[in-house]
Amino acid sequence: AGEMKKKGFTLIEICIVIVITGILAGLAFVNFSGLSNKYNLENQVRETYSDLMSTRLMAMNKNRAHFMLLAAGNYTIYDDTSPAPGGDGTLTIGSDTQVQAQKILKNQITWTGGNEVEFDSRGLCRTQKTICVFSTLNPAYDCIKVSWTRIIMGKLTTGVCIEDNCAAK
Repeated sequence: AGEMKKKGFTLIEICIVIVITGILAGLAFVNFSGLSNKYNLENQVRETYSDLMSTRLMAMNKNRAHFMLLAAGNYTIYDDTSPAPGGDGTLTIGSDTQVQAQKILKNQITWTGGNEVEFDSRGLCRTQKTICVFSTLNPAYDCIKVSWTRIIMGKLTTGVCIEDNCAAK
């Protein structure tokens, strides 16, 4: 009588498949985590850009100066309301109206010049700025150029946060 062959997998074969699946899942998680961090960084740059554009529009709509006060880990937006009704063109913390609560940033920002971005009543920026986020994640956008008339998102060409190194995208 012939011996009957049993069909199936051995314990060793099943263990090898489980180990390989675990390794692949681990690699997928690491790649997803990196992409998630990169997305969060790019999103922060886009939100900062959007808030700068909104500040500029508020200045034009209300016909008075508006400010974005920058700090390494946050920024706050103010309306020049002191002295009433049209303000005096200078940021006076405590007297001027805070338009947006302090926005806490997940990534540190750096910038050129002083820590204040000011838009006058016509929406023109009185001080040129370059705002940068440095990261090894290589995001699509990591800098914002603020000139007299324009606000442009871009990509740093070198590791120095200056206007010439922020290439528009």
